[in-house]
Amino acid sequence: MEYFLTIAASDNSGGAGIQQDLKIASLFGFWGLSAITGLIVQDFSRVDSVHPVQPEVLREQIEKCFVNFDVTTVKIGAICSVRNMEMISDCLEKYSPKNVVLDTVFASSSGKMFFNRDDIDILRKRILPLVTIVKPNRFELELIAGRKLEDINMAKEVADDLSRQYNCAFYISGGHFPGDRISEILIEKGAVYQVYKNRKKWNYTHGTGCTLTSAIACYLGQGNSLATSCKLATEFVTEFYDKIEYSSKFGKVC
Repeated sequence: MEYFLTIAASDNSGGAGIQQDLKIASLFGFWGLSAITGLIVQDFSRVDSVHPVQPEVLREQIEKCFVNFDVTTVKIGAICSVRNMEMISDCLEKYSPKNVVLDTVFASSSGKMFFNRDDIDILRKRILPLVTIVKPNRFELELIAGRKLEDINMAKEVADDLSRQYNCAFYISGGHFPGDRISEILIEKGAVYQVYKNRKKWNYTHGTGCTLTSAIACYLGQGNSLATSCKLATEFVTEFYDKIEYSSKFGKVC
């Protein structure tokens, strides 16, 4: 049995967070393990409140998974507190998992921050050097870089600098930048892979980031390269949400 560990928050609506990660892992044939960083009260349109778990409880969950299961791949989502960030860093250093995908969930799509902007420096120093690949959106990359990004080319340059500095890959999906076509960019050890695709417009988009990063983690866990994992994961997300869009025409989804 191959084991997938998600370290993320619980989404009571079931469309993102721990719940979505475990659904995706199951689709790929992994046994899903979880360490819950917090409880998020939300629906498909907004986050009402965020309740971080105690750091020691988070540590116990993570260690129980690593000690008792041969974890193949790890996905990290919303961390919910700076103390939990430090606890995750300690566990990654201790157990050194091979594949770690970080979805930098700093805030909900409705704008609710999950921890203070000043805490981003701790993430840079404690988490980035320990992960395989980071998947920020435009807003999250701006927070990590500490500067505004005017276009996708500036984002590519900034991500390249960060990748070299922290020795981890960056995957940028350009959906938050303007244009009818969006750019997908993988930066890995100085190499830049960039492809363009047509922008998709779905009525339901809840959990797209969780779906993408969980799929990347699963493809990595199957032994694929980073470039192949990102390519296949992007295709998977398109197919996954196209099916939801099609199904919503015959029944209420959101």
